Amino acid sequence: MGFGDVKLMGAIGLFFGWTNIIAVSVIAFLLGAIISVILLASKIKKTNEYIPFGPFIVLAALIVIFVPFDVLLHILLTVFTLGLYRG
Repeated sequence: MGFGDVKLMGAIGLFFGWTNIIAVSVIAFLLGAIISVILLASKIKKTNEYIPFGPFIVLAALIVIFVPFDVLLHILLTVFTLGLYRG
């Protein structure tokens, strides 16, 4: 994560507010991890190659714009509690 990513998160944070920027951060890290593992496993990217994080931040911001916060919260709680959350 470079300083450009930090500036992008700051700008998005000004737009979304503190509750939604947490959701953007968590979703961006999840998307980045999942897609990076897929890219590395399929040998599209090598372990010494750089994978930019900005597209994951933008994709997460778009998800937060179009999906209601209650739905995102329920999905994230289900993912992080390994399906044990029954709210």
